[in-house]
Amino acid sequence: MGWDDPFPIEKCSGRVRGAVLAEFQGRCPTIREVASISDAQWLTVPNIGPTTLEEIRRFISEAPAEQRLQSLANMEDGELLSRLNRVQRELNQIASAIRTRISSASYKKEREE
Repeated sequence: MGWDDPFPIEKCSGRVRGAVLAEFQGRCPTIREVASISDAQWLTVPNIGPTTLEEIRRFISEAPAEQRLQSLANMEDGELLSRLNRVQRELNQIASAIRTRISSASYKKEREE
């Protein structure tokens, strides 16, 4: 997916689909247009909260890495911090899942011995 491709609105939940279409007056925007709206701005749109915002950002993150990196230079500090916090939360969830699997495997191994 490229930045100028249509935002994959058909893959979104009904809540996100409705909010995006309302924000763009009923038309399907490009990925670039959706990405250009800051998290703070999205959160002022009716029916957009942290969960729906994450869904929007997930579709944007499917854009090629080179194009995503170019857009980082144009972001405000608050937006960058927001993205950093989101990535750190995801990393913590992954680390927690790994620890849980390791401890579960260790527990099973001890029971077998």
